[in-house]
Amino acid sequence: MKILLVDDEPFALRTLKEMIQDAKSSWEIVAAVEDGEEAITILQKHEVDLVISDIRMPAVDGLGLSKYIEENFSNIKVILLTGYKDFGYAQQALRCGVVDYLLKPSSFESLFESIEKIEDCILKEKYVNRLRKKRERDILEKRLDDLLFGLPIPLYDDELIPRFNEILIFTCCIKEASALQAGWVEINAYSAIKNIIEEWFLTFGKAYVIVQEQHIAVIVFFNDSEDKRLVYKEILSRLYELIRALLKFELLIGFGFPCSNLTELHFRYKESMYAMEEARKNNVSTISFYGDIEQNTDKVKQLEKKYEGKKNRRVIEIILEKMRTYLFEDLTLKLLAEEVYLNPTYLGRIFKQETGESFSSYLINLRIEKAKELLRNPALKIYEVCEQVGYNDPAHFTHVFKKSVGITPQEYKMRS
Repeated sequence: MKILLVDDEPFALRTLKEMIQDAKSSWEIVAAVEDGEEAITILQKHEVDLVISDIRMPAVDGLGLSKYIEENFSNIKVILLTGYKDFGYAQQALRCGVVDYLLKPSSFESLFESIEKIEDCILKEKYVNRLRKKRERDILEKRLDDLLFGLPIPLYDDELIPRFNEILIFTCCIKEASALQAGWVEINAYSAIKNIIEEWFLTFGKAYVIVQEQHIAVIVFFNDSEDKRLVYKEILSRLYELIRALLKFELLIGFGFPCSNLTELHFRYKESMYAMEEARKNNVSTISFYGDIEQNTDKVKQLEKKYEGKKNRRVIEIILEKMRTYLFEDLTLKLLAEEVYLNPTYLGRIFKQETGESFSSYLINLRIEKAKELLRNPALKIYEVCEQVGYNDPAHFTHVFKKSVGITPQEYKMRS
């Protein structure tokens, strides 16, 4: 934990610094300064978790410093120290977001106890923030995956999309997956590529790598609005060389025209896949731009067919996830088709193609399997299980269950 000390009494400041440094190895003193103004300068330049400050100081006092921290660095915790037993100061301090208020001369044990509590609180907050950011990242990657196939994203997830003026999408694959060096598995190789690309593009914008079947799609959000078509070729060439140097294998890269809105993304994705396939076939250049290659109707049709197959699989993944999540609701093909902006008849057809079962049959089996799992819980009653798997009528649930399993829910529960 990084700590900033502020006290206009040099002896008290020096003693405080020495005692805190010696108390615990995880407590790091970032700086020890004698006034609030200098403390503000430190805060603007260094990462700080906790400020321990005297309250009575010339110019910017402890309360002024606390107010500045609350307005500009709300994640930083503050402990105020004072020799004045003034309840009014304590009230003001709490209004400024101060987490503790200790009277001088406080014992170091009291101070250390307060720092310990704050450190625990900070560690928990950082853990929660890491989880939240990871969850948001996972959701964003799913939404971007949907956009690659022209699927809509919920309005409430719009704020996850980074700000941009232009988007570049490129597709890449390992040139010869069969020639990977010993110790490399293809999925691990793509994970390594993903890490390198996302870190490398921090210089230019925000990059998100979506692992697809036997290739990866890279979506880069640029804030710069100038036309960088030639620059993109240079950027991708340098990236290609970096990956070859670090991982010892070559990529095939295809990219399409840059776009300025999300609705174009699936068109540009198809362009990038077409360009990547051209790089694979012409064996001349490992990096191919869709705008430079001659269009071939048969090849475009093949690409469209391949793309539609991937899109259908992605659609069914979304539908299955919603079915599992909302199993307790009255699920219908029409309702789910509206979620992915498809005709119910078309959705029913691709559902059977991808799962081998009709929608209604799959839903019944899903509900019966979930019911069997819940019936093994002795605390749940039959009617509660019935409701949790989407049946409003217990008699109908019993009929469907017995037809599927061969015995009634009550008999199944007694045998479990």
